[in-house]
Amino acid sequence: MSSKDNFINFVISFLAIFFGMLCTFVGQGIIDRAADRNEVRSALELVRSELASNIEDINTMADYLKQEKRSADYFLENRAKLDKCPIDSVNFHAGMLLADASMTLPHNALELLKMSSLFQKLGDDQLSMDIIRAYDSCEYSVAKYNEFISDRDEKFNQTINENSITQFASSGYIDIKKFINTTNGLYTIRWITTQVTPDKEQFINDVERAISSIDRYLAAGRQSHNKKLRKN
Repeated sequence: MSSKDNFINFVISFLAIFFGMLCTFVGQGIIDRAADRNEVRSALELVRSELASNIEDINTMADYLKQEKRSADYFLENRAKLDKCPIDSVNFHAGMLLADASMTLPHNALELLKMSSLFQKLGDDQLSMDIIRAYDSCEYSVAKYNEFISDRDEKFNQTINENSITQFASSGYIDIKKFINTTNGLYTIRWITTQVTPDKEQFINDVERAISSIDRYLAAGRQSHNKKLRKN
């Protein structure tokens, strides 16, 4: 075989190897980008679900505090005639006032985004900021609601404590009638009716904005994917 033939064979072999490696790298790149898109999509769906759940919890806490204020109003209005009030109504409103309450909101999906460096793969700085702000608002809402509840509990504890519990709970349950007829008890009820509870809208607005941004991002991704499928 001549030197020319050897050279041609070498070039052909080299090109075959080169294009084979090129196809491999290009194909792997396509696969990696598709995997990244799927990973981002799955993470965003988790974030959306978690934020939507947080909105429900914020609404639940806000509704509870509204009802608590209505229950306090009920006892102030009927203080002089509680013995004549329906026992079911008294028990319901007493239960609202004396219920244990606290609030926590998860942020596991946000931690997943941070730990897996998916924020960098989003390619959308505004979306990233919307998500971070939403979780900041969730954290702030927890702090404000729990602060309010802590203040309320402190007022109750001034009257109902280990030294006085037998006076108000001789039957095993706190007697709201005895409680409201004490100076501190009446003050606590009045305090509840006059307090301005945290405004849920200031928290929820940021969370809803993040959810809308996620929806637009996911919808744009689906549209892009569908266009590629139609072209193929």
